[in-house]
Amino acid sequence: MATFTNAGGNQDGIVGTTTSHDHNGVEGRNDDVTARGSATPEGNGVFGVTRVPDGAGVFGLHEDNGVGIAGFGHPAGIGVVGVSAPANAKGGDGVLGVTNSEHRNGMVGRNDSTAARASAEPGGNGVFGFTQVPDGAGVFGAHASTGIGVAGLGLIGISGGSFNGVGVLGISAPPGGTNAGDGVQGITNSAHRNGIYGLNQASGAHGSSAPAGNGVLGFSNVSDGAGMLGAHGAGGHGVVGSGGFGVTGTGTVMGVWGIAKGAAWAGYFSGPIRVEGPSSLATINVDGNANIDGNANVDGNVNVTGNVNVKGDVVLANADIAERFPVESAAVCSPGTLMVIGANGALRPCDRRYDKRAVGVVAGAGTLRTAMMLGGGRDSSSTASIALVGTAFCYVDADLAPIEVGDLVTTSETPGHGMKAVDHASSFGAVVGKALAPLAGGRGLVPILLALQ
Repeated sequence: MATFTNAGGNQDGIVGTTTSHDHNGVEGRNDDVTARGSATPEGNGVFGVTRVPDGAGVFGLHEDNGVGIAGFGHPAGIGVVGVSAPANAKGGDGVLGVTNSEHRNGMVGRNDSTAARASAEPGGNGVFGFTQVPDGAGVFGAHASTGIGVAGLGLIGISGGSFNGVGVLGISAPPGGTNAGDGVQGITNSAHRNGIYGLNQASGAHGSSAPAGNGVLGFSNVSDGAGMLGAHGAGGHGVVGSGGFGVTGTGTVMGVWGIAKGAAWAGYFSGPIRVEGPSSLATINVDGNANIDGNANVDGNVNVTGNVNVKGDVVLANADIAERFPVESAAVCSPGTLMVIGANGALRPCDRRYDKRAVGVVAGAGTLRTAMMLGGGRDSSSTASIALVGTAFCYVDADLAPIEVGDLVTTSETPGHGMKAVDHASSFGAVVGKALAPLAGGRGLVPILLALQ
């Protein structure tokens, strides 16, 4: 059959009409079964070209509620292909779907198969989007106002997968704007499901200091914001954690911060509590009451402004109970110094035998440290910690009399040193403790059990 060409001038080039619903107004057919092997737009059943800026190469219109353009492909082929890639130039959109009806969709992708794919290939979709643009998206949805960019409905509303990137990325950052919405928001009205559920199925350690290997990771640069915030509107739990570590917090200011409103608890622990680290890093500050039903092991400082109520034993690892007293000169109050009350009420090192003004020993000498401190709020520049009860090291002068275990220790004329109490009549009211180790001669530190008598 010869090629038919009709120059329509300022009229339609070709008009095909039919009154039969079993036939087409215009039919184009190409029976060649070989591939073209080129990028030129040839080998088509029907090919339309236009240069009208707002026209279309091929345009289909249905005057009722039917389909404007329909494409049907071989079972392994493609029903409709939209390609915009002119030679040596950048193309436009491959396919553009537009509607002005609030009840219809700009584009509908539908897959009527009911069988599972049983493979990892990206098939079986209603709509499949693919791109090689580094900062582009396989599928991108945007709303010009305050609606939803991409919405999904189903057993799984939206699913994202990635080999080494991000499975699902939600960004709300209008160009040049600050009033963005939530990056990702998950909502459910089921008491048995979760608003957002994060699952990491890897079983190995990530082996680095990076914040990786999490089911959910939250990060924020907002100065008064939170990397992750959990809140409950009906009195339930804001954040609940379970596992080897239920909840772990790491921060340069605070690892975990609990804020209570009204009579609520800022933190509640059912079981032992352990705090570790240097004293400058392992500190518990409580502005309020601290009630402990159980064990609390703290390697560091505990500062409480309020009451401490303990139902159980208080176990202190160190050896003495001390109190801060004003001293005449802090320079002469080295740990282990035996102190007496001076004329003005401030403490000073002892300097005479059997002094009934004896108070105790400056705490902290040798390997013994204070377990409990009284008067901790007093000015430390003009005070000293005096061990009053328990065990502390005390300087003694054994040249005055050899000291054996069990000997009573009193003051001596050697400044700041104790000695063995040999005059029992003079010792009454001047004994500071009982020796727990011997010293045959000379001067040195001896552990004593403090007991003023």
